[in-house]
Parts: sequence; C-alpha cells; structure tokens
Amino acid sequence: MKRIIISLISASVVLAACSRLESSPVVRDGVLSLSSLTVNCDTAVLTRAYASAEDYFLFISDAAGRQVWSGSYDSAVAADTLTLPQGDYVLGARSTMEEVPDAVFGLPVYGAEQEFTIVAGQTTCPDRLVCTLLQAKATVSYDEEFLKCITGDGSAKVCINPSYPLEYPLYYNGGVVAYDNSEGYFKVNNDLNTTMNVTFSGMIDGRRQTMTANLTGIQPRQWCQIRFIRKVDNQGTASFSITIDDYISDSELSVPLTVQSEPVIGEDPLAPKGDGGIRIELAPDCTQFSDLSDINVPGIDKGMDLRLHITVPDGVASMIVNMESTNVSFLDAVELAGGTTLNLLDPKEEQDIVFQIVPFPHGNDLKGKTSIDFDLSAAQEPILAFPGEHTFTIKIIDSRGCSKSVAVTLKVR
Repeated sequence: MKRIIISLISASVVLAACSRLESSPVVRDGVLSLSSLTVNCDTAVLTRAYASAEDYFLFISDAAGRQVWSGSYDSAVAADTLTLPQGDYVLGARSTMEEVPDAVFGLPVYGAEQEFTIVAGQTTCPDRLVCTLLQAKATVSYDEEFLKCITGDGSAKVCINPSYPLEYPLYYNGGVVAYDNSEGYFKVNNDLNTTMNVTFSGMIDGRRQTMTANLTGIQPRQWCQIRFIRKVDNQGTASFSITIDDYISDSELSVPLTVQSEPVIGEDPLAPKGDGGIRIELAPDCTQFSDLSDINVPGIDKGMDLRLHITVPDGVASMIVNMESTNVSFLDAVELAGGTTLNLLDPKEEQDIVFQIVPFPHGNDLKGKTSIDFDLSAAQEPILAFPGEHTFTIKIIDSRGCSKSVAVTLKVR
C-alpha cells in the first residue's frame, strides 16, 4: 500500500527556552510554532490520484470541537506562529478543504489528526502527522464465466450511505461486454460496524435479475475488490468473491450471493422491444398439421409427423418449456419427475423421463444456436396413454433479451 506522510518538524532542536514559562501571572496564551512546517509526499501512494504537498490543508480545533483556525499549507508556513489560548487542541491535516464526501469517483482523501496542548507562555512544537486514506475504496470486476452469462446492459451499485450510491455500468453490444472499473471512494460512517451494500442488476441468461450482498466491518484504508464470479457446477450457482486489502494484511473472503428476478409492475421499461425475429413453427414440409395449438394426436395405427423449426437470429440464451394438462395423472407423473417447468439448456437429471414422452431437444449445446430443428413425432405413442389436452408453452429468449412464446397443444381423444 502506498502512503502519504506529512511531517511537522521544528526548525531547530527544541531547547528548554522553547518552553520557558513567562513570569507574568496575567499571560493566558501560548504559541504554536509553524515556522518549520513541511509537507512531504511519498511517491508510493495507494491510489492513482493524490494531492501534492502544496495542496494540503491544516485545521485546528479546540477541545469542544470548534474550529479555531484553518488554512492551506502555504498560509501556515507564511503565518510562522499562531497565538492560542491555553488549552487542549487537535491539529488536523487533510488533502482537501472540504469534508470527506459520502461517495465519489476518483477523489481519495488523505488525512490525520494529532492532539496537542497549549500552555500559557510556552511555545508548542507538534510532532509529525502521518496521513492515511480516510475512505474505503471499491472497484468492480467480473470473471469470464460470469461475463458469458451477460445478455444485455446492467450495472453494479455500491454504497455505504444508501442516499449516495456509486454506479458502475456494464455495457453489452452484440456479445461483447465492457464494464466500468473506476475507483470509488466511500466515507466510513459507523466505525467498525460500517456496512457496504453491493447490488448487480442486469440481463443474465436472457432474464433481468438482481444479485445482492452486504459486506460488514468496512474500515478506512481498505480496498474492496468486488469481483462477480459464476461457479460452474451442475446447478449453475453464482457467488461473490471479494478481496479486501489494507495496510496491515491482505485477506480474502467469500460472501453469499442472493440472486432473484427483478419484480416488474406493468411493462419493464428496460426490457428489449419486439421478439427479435424469433420464430417457432412447423417445418415447411410438415403438412399433417397446420396449427401448433391444435395437434390432434392420431391413433397408434396411424403415423404422426410433427416436426418443428426454430429460428433465433441473435442466438439462444434461454429456452424454457412450461407444461399444463387436463389429465391429473400426467401432471402427477411430471411433478414426480422434477416439476412442470423444463429448462432445456440445463434440465434436472430426474426430468429425463419427460423427454421420453415429449422428446424436446435439450442440453447446454443449445445455447447460442440460431437454428434448431427437432422431431416430436416420437411423442405419439407415450402421449396416447394420457387422454386429454397437454399444452407445452415454449419460451425462447435470445442474447439481446428479446423473447417469444408459442404453445404446442397435443390433444388425445
């Protein structure tokens, strides 16, 4: 870590005469010596932006916290000495005249404070001040597996004070993802109990989702390197990995990631418009049926030609089938086999029995495909065991977030 060091050194060795007590009993003031005040900046700094020595400001406050003097480094040197009433004081140095902002990009604030006492008739020569970062720093990044799931614009919001969040946008353009990795700086507002909230909102696998986590124990001088990671496992579980560096030690901690679809009241204003040219229809040479919503399954003594063709110009990001039926036995069987919702890109292992009845294409190799042909003719024999109407609603979402839903209804008399 890089540091800025401010040294307050007297011009000469502090002699006994420097603290000589005046003989007059009416003297109630003392002197603060500023004649040899210097500001030294170490070139090894923590951040990309920092104030030079001449840009620092000094502040003197009394025991009640009232500011009794403030000025720039130059003015402090020019003043040489200050006469102050006897009492206890705090000398502070800060790289900006303003208070530490609640949240800001690219503006680290360094500072330090030191208590000192003015004794009547004496000259006080303060010790040096070592200035450190007064804020917590945060950057945002993503690993490659997480970026592969991005199908639209998004952003990460980071805050300590909810009224002052910083937003790190993420941009999606035709499969290429770029994101803001700016350095954000946050005021620590509750000592060791300070909490930082992190929220990602964006298009993940064709659905708008939010991911949230709370980081506790945030302190000044910490660098919270927030990195979104998608762990590749059978469930496709995602998680946060956050590294915090400080001046004392480097440590890594893993924070649970809460993932949920964003609630939308009415039409989502951020959702892509249109169906993206997605088409789910009968194959051109499949003439036995004319309407996917009205497929009368013929008896076993007659053949069934039910072939579908799907076109997705911008590539498949998600392919879901929701099943409904008027036959309770069919629904019971489906529920026992993993439920009435099929994620065709990542189906549950126990749902294999469903594909034996209705042979939908499935597997992760569907992702990104722009053209899919599949034959449901083999569904004839198993579906005849369940009289009634069975509706399979296919919903496809492309890489830009556009979607299309089509219902395929098989009727068994």
